[in-house]
Amino acid sequence: MTMRISFRSIFLIIPMLFFSSCGRQTEFKEGLAGVYFSNADFTGPKLFNVVDKLDQKWGKGNGFSTEWSIEWNGYLLAPISGNVTIYLETDKQAKIIVNTADTLENKNDGRKTISVNMIEGEKYPIEIYYVHVDGGEGFLKLMWNWNNQEQKIISKPNLVYSQENEALWDWVIEPDKDKIDKSQFQYANGKNFMIAYDPLYFYGWPANQGIWNWGDEILVGLMRGNYMYDVLHHSIDKNNQVALLARSLDGGETWNIEDPENFVTDPGTPVPVKVAIDYTYPDLAIRHIHDRFYYSYDRGKTWKGPFTFTGIDMGELTSRTDYNIIDKNSYLAFVSRIDNKVKANLPDRAFCVKTKDGGKTFQFVSWMTETDTVRSVMSSTVRIDENHLISALRRRYDPPQLNKPLPQQNWIDVYESLDNGNTWQFLSKVADTDNGTRNGNPPSLVLLKDGRLCVTYGYRKVAYGIRAKISIDNGKTWGKEIIIRDDAITKDVGYPRSVVRPDGKVVTTYYYTTKENVEQHIAATIWDPNILK
Repeated sequence: MTMRISFRSIFLIIPMLFFSSCGRQTEFKEGLAGVYFSNADFTGPKLFNVVDKLDQKWGKGNGFSTEWSIEWNGYLLAPISGNVTIYLETDKQAKIIVNTADTLENKNDGRKTISVNMIEGEKYPIEIYYVHVDGGEGFLKLMWNWNNQEQKIISKPNLVYSQENEALWDWVIEPDKDKIDKSQFQYANGKNFMIAYDPLYFYGWPANQGIWNWGDEILVGLMRGNYMYDVLHHSIDKNNQVALLARSLDGGETWNIEDPENFVTDPGTPVPVKVAIDYTYPDLAIRHIHDRFYYSYDRGKTWKGPFTFTGIDMGELTSRTDYNIIDKNSYLAFVSRIDNKVKANLPDRAFCVKTKDGGKTFQFVSWMTETDTVRSVMSSTVRIDENHLISALRRRYDPPQLNKPLPQQNWIDVYESLDNGNTWQFLSKVADTDNGTRNGNPPSLVLLKDGRLCVTYGYRKVAYGIRAKISIDNGKTWGKEIIIRDDAITKDVGYPRSVVRPDGKVVTTYYYTTKENVEQHIAATIWDPNILK
């Protein structure tokens, strides 16, 4: 039984299990099986790990300098018959329980020891919990000795784990990329272009800022911060992040980075719109970010705002850019808010609002999904005709954690409205977006030149990369998953925004990391949805 640990405490447990419930002898592998958690309270499982030597160091050099935790499960293989003394050393926090009774604990106050009576060759199940608090460097060392001999680091072959230990976290274990059945996919014959890269910076999240295009002129938003290698979180220094724009004048093949007037991360207090916005202005761009919006009349070179969604009293808004123009004075904004009924660690719920007076006031129109218990956020909406709207949404559900830890569920759904946003109906599920360890990925929905729908999204399970699906029936069903790229080296990729060029090709922008460019950067793939392998 796995023990759930309170914040900033650690346990190591050793129950005695040798046979499965159906009587078969348990098989063992060398090492201890464990999981790294992104939080210091043993929540947010991120990375399966097998350790073969209990002499571990963590810090900035190997991407573990923030706060996090880890547990390992397995067995100690007794080296002798008799008393064995076990020593724990750590400069962080650790606690060990042997044979459900003997305890080692350290909370930044030096070495701890226990003496355990063992039988040579017997297996003593073990769980190790360690909390890396306060960031910086840290270490954990577990040694043992007997008969007054010199202390030794506990390592294989005296560390083993069982099928039961591994099965506890089977959903965290990534598949072998080379063994994935490629016949289930189609492959885009695309060409990749670099938008923004600098080894000193982390560039990310086009979906958080928006994309706009005027023929072959494409404008996409992005974030930039100092690069700080982190295995369990985004590799970005959270301080001094800036919002920027990248512009292409040739359909996505070359790009320039811009820092336009008022396109900033923290612009101050939003105010109501005083002068009505002309939604039919040919060079208009609108940007939603949480509880505020901006607009530009010069294709994003300068921006007015921030402005409030005046009239919408819905609590904390978490909106991103998604809107549809109706006429000069009217547009639909697809936004979201925090709703604590949602069973997800990030409890957003998507809804639709409308203005009829150029953005001066807004009215609530409808919830975009039929349930308030599943996360719905970061919609991407296209118009089919005067009244018909199709929207792809990011979904998440965190199931109750019972006897065995369960993964969060992350996927993309499609909904439609046949009455211009007044009501919405579920159409279909598009795809899963990870294995439950990385919060999924938002969709980008576009209408192709021939009337088909195309959804692009990041995929945060091996093989990490950018994928797409196409529908020939307005989102009721979807074809084979299309691999746009699958050469990413970490899960921390995606958040795409796509547009369709005048020639019918799709330009998909996203953030990415590869062997050649390890630091997260912004890239674009130009691909033809009519030419797939």
